[in-house]
Parts: sequence; structure tokens; C-alpha cells
Amino acid sequence: MTVSTEIKNILTNTGYLYLVQGFNYLLPLLILPYLIKTLSVDSFGIYTFAFAFSQFILLIVDFGFNISATKKIAENSTDELFVKNLFWVIIAIKLFLSVISLLITGILIVSVPQISFYSDAILWSFLMVLGTIFFPLWWFQGLNRMKEMSVINAISKLLTYPLIFIFVKKYDDYNSAIIIQSMSYLLASIFSVLFVWKTKPRYFVNCFAFSSKKTYWNEIKDSFGIFLSNSSISLYTNSLTIILGFFSSNYNVGLFGAMERISRVICFGVLGPINQACFPVIVKIKKENFAKAKKVFRIILIAVFVVMCLAYFIFYIFTDWILERFLKGYYGVEGILNIFMLMIFPIALGGVLGNLGLLGLGGEKEKKIFSKIYIWIGVLSLPISIVFIKYFDLYGTIAAMLIVEILIFIMMLFNIIKRKFI
Repeated sequence: MTVSTEIKNILTNTGYLYLVQGFNYLLPLLILPYLIKTLSVDSFGIYTFAFAFSQFILLIVDFGFNISATKKIAENSTDELFVKNLFWVIIAIKLFLSVISLLITGILIVSVPQISFYSDAILWSFLMVLGTIFFPLWWFQGLNRMKEMSVINAISKLLTYPLIFIFVKKYDDYNSAIIIQSMSYLLASIFSVLFVWKTKPRYFVNCFAFSSKKTYWNEIKDSFGIFLSNSSISLYTNSLTIILGFFSSNYNVGLFGAMERISRVICFGVLGPINQACFPVIVKIKKENFAKAKKVFRIILIAVFVVMCLAYFIFYIFTDWILERFLKGYYGVEGILNIFMLMIFPIALGGVLGNLGLLGLGGEKEKKIFSKIYIWIGVLSLPISIVFIKYFDLYGTIAAMLIVEILIFIMMLFNIIKRKFI
């Protein structure tokens, strides 16, 4: 296959993902104005805190399998027995990790008063964890079945999110909002298992008969580096909301959460489908023709930069409309929001350089470098975030986040250039 043919296939898959994934990114954004309008600023702050906390739990349960398992399945997609074995091993590990996470959460709720305040919202958000256990994102991506995965996600959200307008009616209905949004994860997992059962019925014969302890340990070991890097990512993203909750008001927690959600929907609404469509393709091309894989990577990187420029331009034009619709009740935040939105550039470009560059084009050495970057940044970001947030409140939170994202982008770019991947 020529580079132009590969690009055409990527564009077709990505275009389809944008069409279907639009629901997955737009539906949460569309309910945001309603939640801000219906819930009090304090209730929305509790809602935001609980979701940020749940992301830590999801991080533990996912354990980096969305990259490590995806890569293994993409490289061994024709070996059905191998894929079947990996499928159930990963699910079993995630189930075990979810039990450990629940125990840790219980200990924190009992021993930390600030977390105990949010206990009911945090526990309801565990419905998301149950859903993510049985939603094999890595399986869909590895077998290049992102279309089906996107349809499942979209249907799950379409069946659940409208319920928010029915059951969230009062200022303190934040638990109902959390439960309904979490139910979309559960539905997605049910639909996914049914899809796998229909398309791969052999998977459900002797599911765990051939899995040894060593097999489980090897998967944990192979994903551990990615887990550490993802933990570091989460340490400076979700921890910002948690730390802000310790030092500031629920008003500021809600405002920061709303701005972050807007920026990440714009950023990952563009980047998510590209990564999902391109990662397994680049991995496969690399095995056959490394030069061609590098060329595809360069084209993708340039395309993402152009799209992000267009996204920021559109955002800038519609800033007043966004403030009216999505940040009603929060006043004098136009300047903050414009600065906040600059993060889409280092987030998106750093994501492409890391996931498609170091992990997609690279080998074990590059995977370790990828992990080290996020580990060091994560460790460094924690004291920076605490100091900035304690003394500069919301402004310090935004400054800390922007500094860290730019550092990640610079380090990723340095290592990509050093290895002549572009």
C-alpha cells in the first residue's frame, strides 16, 4: 500500500469516528449548560470534584491497557487464540483492580474529612468503574473496529443522557446527574460484551482455562510503565481539581471544571478519533516500512496543528455565545477562558508526539522514555500545583496546568527530533 492509500484509509476511518464520536463528545457538552443552570454553584462543584476523583479510580482500573493491549492485539490480530486469551486476562485484572480501588476509596472516605464531604457523590461515580471493567476499548482499537466501538458509545449516551433533563430538577440533584452519566458506561459495557459474544462466540468457551498466574503478571508488568506515565498525567490534571477543592471554594472548583471540560471536549473531540484511527495503522505500517510510517506520522502531526488553529479561531469568534451558554452564573471570566483555551495546542500536539510518535513508531526504549517524561513531569507538577493553588487560587491552577502542558510538549518534541522520527 502507498502512503496516499494509507492516508485515505485513515481519513475514512477518522471521518466516520468524527461523525459518530460527535455524540460522545457533544452530548456531555450539551448537558453542561443545563447542569450549571439547574445545580447551585456549590452542587456543581461537588459534581466536578466527584468526577475528578473517579478519574483516578478509572486510571488504576485501566492500568495502561488501552495502549499496551491495543499494541499487542494490533500486532497479533490474526492469532485468534492469542487475542481471546488476552481479552479475558485483561478483564480479570481490571476486575481485581476495581476491588482494590474500592477498598482504598473506603479508607480515604473514613480517614480524610475533605474527601468524606464528597463521599456520596464519589461512591455513586463508582458505577463508571463497573462499566469500564467490561468495556474493551483496547480490543476494539487493536482489531481496528473503532466504528463499532463509537456506535456503541453513542447509543449508550443517547439512551441515558436525556434522562438528566427529567431527573435533575433541583439545585442539589448532583447525585442523579452522576448516576445517569455513569449509567452510560454500564450500558456501553453491556452492549460491548453482547457484540463480542455475537462476533466472537469462541471467546466464551473455556474463558480462563489456559491462563496461568504468569500470564496475568506479564500483562501487569508490560503495562506498568504506561500506568506510571498515565498516573503522572492524571496527577497533574485531575489532581488540580482535587487540590483546588482543598484550598478553594466549590464555586472555583465548578468554574475550573466547566472551563476544563470545554477545552478538553474541543481538544479530545479532535484528537481522540485521530489517535484511535491512526495508532494501530502506524504500528502495522512500521513493521513493514518504517520510512512510510514516519511520513504518515508527519502528515498527521501537521494536520492536527492546522485543525487546532481552526478550532481556536472558531472558539474565539463564538466566545460570547459560549460564555452565555456554558458559563452562565460565572462572571468576569472571558479573559481567563481565552488563556485557558491555549492549552489545546500543547495538549493535542504533545499527545500526537507521544502516542503516535514515541509509542507508535518507537520500541521498548521509546516506551520507557515516554513513561519517564510523564513520571518526572507528574512528580514535578505536584509541588508546583500545591504552591500555585494555595497562593493564587484559580489563577494559580490555570497557570500550573499551562506550564506543565508546555513542558510535556517540549520534552516530547525534543525526543522525537533526537530520534529523527520527523
